[in-house]
Amino acid sequence: MSAAQILIVDEEKHTRSTLGRYLKKEGFRVLEESHGLSALRRLLNRSFDLIVLDIELPGINGLELCHIIKSGSDTPVMFVTGRESEQDVIGGFQAGADDFVVKPFSPREVVCRISGILHRTSATAKRTHKATAVSPIALPRLGMDPSTRRVTADGARLELTVREFELLYYLAANFGKPLSRQQLIKSVWQYAFRNDSRTVDTHIKRLREKLNAASPGSGEIIQTVRGFGYGLIDS
Repeated sequence: MSAAQILIVDEEKHTRSTLGRYLKKEGFRVLEESHGLSALRRLLNRSFDLIVLDIELPGINGLELCHIIKSGSDTPVMFVTGRESEQDVIGGFQAGADDFVVKPFSPREVVCRISGILHRTSATAKRTHKATAVSPIALPRLGMDPSTRRVTADGARLELTVREFELLYYLAANFGKPLSRQQLIKSVWQYAFRNDSRTVDTHIKRLREKLNAASPGSGEIIQTVRGFGYGLIDS
């Protein structure tokens, strides 16, 4: 099996070289770009297994680039950026990002996250996922059908990203049970790190917004367990 190809798009040479060095040590093939438009031109001519983006890029910013990438493919995208406001994080996930890491970062942690994403999105993982019997879920206010990715709140349809669906399904499959943020990261994102509650919290916020937009008040089925995590309840 050939090594995964990763494109790092970041204006900072230090970030590119540091992360690239750690990725190459793990056997990945790495290419670098410092400009948003040059990265876009490269992406039009070849495919990659994963793309690492900064938000602040010359030519075209990372959020716009992520939108373009996700509109035409399911290539995983990870933001590694100095932008850390809640709006930046939400904007990244709304653009379709699979993960979001704030600078300064641990190269080993980023490599581990990338490995987890690639494992989850590999052809083997997809075949295993398709072969695994996963049952539809019918709760008082929520319906989910994994075979069609159909989700309804009080009968109203809502559209979720792949990660949002996986998170909501995991919560629904454990209906009534409090689940820690670390448990959710490990089970849904398939890696385990401390101090990563923001990723879970951001996705929960988006899920509540989408549920409430589909059916007012339905977002209340996701309960916050203060200082611990979340659980799905019968609101």
